[in-house]
Amino acid sequence: MTINYDKYIYSKGIHYISNSGKDENNRYRGGKAGDQTGHEWELKKWYSRPWSGILRYPESTVGLYIAKLGIEAALNDKVGYDQSQRGTYWAQLVKANYNPSAINVACEDDCTAGVSANVKAVGHILGLPKLENLPLCSSRNMRGEFTKAGFRWLTETRYRTSPNYLLPGDILLYINHHAATNITQGKDITPDPLDNNRIQITGRTVWVREGPGTLYAQLGLVHKGEAYPYAGEFSSNGNGWYKIEYAGTQGWVSAKYSLLI
Repeated sequence: MTINYDKYIYSKGIHYISNSGKDENNRYRGGKAGDQTGHEWELKKWYSRPWSGILRYPESTVGLYIAKLGIEAALNDKVGYDQSQRGTYWAQLVKANYNPSAINVACEDDCTAGVSANVKAVGHILGLPKLENLPLCSSRNMRGEFTKAGFRWLTETRYRTSPNYLLPGDILLYINHHAATNITQGKDITPDPLDNNRIQITGRTVWVREGPGTLYAQLGLVHKGEAYPYAGEFSSNGNGWYKIEYAGTQGWVSAKYSLLI
């Protein structure tokens, strides 16, 4: 399927979260595999719960990938909800090469297993062993397991009671009850001081292009290990694209072969 990720990540209207809650019978187990209603795992408007806190990975690239997988899973009706089969989504995600959109076998998750599976998948996509090795958490152990893997635990009131300061890929956690993935960038977000402003090339040789896609003209080649000033723009096209300062102008490099450092 073709997905306009920016529609959800940079939405100016609805503030979206990726939420998996109950099966087609409004129960926690026993339903048919897959999303029978379109609402077992869905993109929905942020809602107030007594959120205990927010789990945020300090590298924004990782958060954007988590958000993208949250969008893909919510839009694929092969993925449903059933606590008794919560591991089947992860099994199919592995078979789909960590691409939720490519899952074509009906499977199930629950709120925390689905979140955990997507974060594990991002670990495999980006080569981050601590994320790769996360267990399929419950709402009881998610805080501990995620913070061990490098997530920050944010409990200030502004994070728990409003979506306005949330970043794509933040995990909303209500300990012992529920978890969901934030998708939309909060309207009051200012640059995170933990995010630096350079893009490091991780691919052997990578084209710099005039726009965020392979159909744009090539400006030149950059090489593994080099770092370039980040021009402050990210496009969710394909695997994502960063805008960089390059050779006296600006160009775009694929996030598949680069990393914000």
